[in-house]
Amino acid sequence: DRDVTGVQTCALPISELVEAWLDDLGTKKPAANTVAAYRRDLVGICRTIAADAGVDVDMVRLEHLTKEAMRAAFRSWAKGHAAASLRRAHSSWSSFFDFLVAEDLLEGNPMAAVKKAKATAAKPRAIRDPNAATRLLAAASIPDPEGRKPWPQRDLALVATFCVTGIRETEAVNLVMGSLDGERGARRLQVEGKGDKTRAIPVEASLEQVLDEYLATRRGWFPSHDLDHPGTALFVDVRGRKMSADQVKYLIERLYVRAGIRTKIPKGALVHALRHTFATSSLQAGADVV
Repeated sequence: DRDVTGVQTCALPISELVEAWLDDLGTKKPAANTVAAYRRDLVGICRTIAADAGVDVDMVRLEHLTKEAMRAAFRSWAKGHAAASLRRAHSSWSSFFDFLVAEDLLEGNPMAAVKKAKATAAKPRAIRDPNAATRLLAAASIPDPEGRKPWPQRDLALVATFCVTGIRETEAVNLVMGSLDGERGARRLQVEGKGDKTRAIPVEASLEQVLDEYLATRRGWFPSHDLDHPGTALFVDVRGRKMSADQVKYLIERLYVRAGIRTKIPKGALVHALRHTFATSSLQAGADVV
């Protein structure tokens, strides 16, 4: 049965329909943090709708999700959320409604009637120093005087990979030996990014040399490591274990300090800033870093 607004009556609370949608998304293997963000967006707006309707959030049903209710909820939510969060919430709800339409629970997606928040120009997150890459690479190539077991070849290889390829922190820690694909001189780095999408990034000759020197020292440090196995982690700590994201952040921040550029790093962008600080020319022209 449907009411006069074209919404099918449904005894299930919205919370259960949300979980059904998230379960359906599981076939696409979304990242755990993506699923958590979807849930927050849906639950947050539901709470606003419940408050506007004068009911408990557990009592929100499909008949409450009218175009007018969604518009009002998003107007209310806009007062305490950034434009980027609003756009993400709009996308989450639109996808959720598409699922309900596909399940014959709605005749149409009401989000078409809810205005999207305008995108604002993102502030640049590059390091505020024209010589940052050169200084950082130079610092990485020198043993850390305060390190328990300094490994400059590893540090340089990691920083150079960030600077030259622009990959993300999570992408770097998940690199394996099999990620280095192709013959010498024509290698590509197979990087698994968001949504399990893989992209191939050419490995510059200068970066290839730095990686080769790191792996040569690693053979001496850890003779038992099978560097011919495609599943072996590419970057490891001084104990021979796959590096964690926290270890990478600590290492990068330590290098910023040693390079004398810590105060020039945008707030909250320790590793992200390197994505905007490509250093191919720095490696090639060099700063004596190899």
